[in-house]
Amino acid sequence: MSGNGTTAGDDPLQTAVWRLRSRACWADAAALLPPDTPSAALQRAMLLVERCLYTEGGWADAEDALRTAEALAHTDEERGAAACERGQLAYAATLHG
Repeated sequence: MSGNGTTAGDDPLQTAVWRLRSRACWADAAALLPPDTPSAALQRAMLLVERCLYTEGGWADAEDALRTAEALAHTDEERGAAACERGQLAYAATLHG
């Protein structure tokens, strides 16, 4: 996700998401993304999993976002990306157990 929204030619939505994420406003950034496409749903999940890693909270929101991303994944690449985020959430849970 790093690099999205950081240059003048980037999508304004990605710029807003990046700015909120860089200020540790993960839930606000995730709220900007519509959960109706595989890529947006995955990005929402990534943001909320990252929040869990740093704050030790928001586990249910991250799980819900991850389930949505998994449900919307149609290609092998999308399913693989969702599986990677599932692993990240599991790793965060073992750290903060």
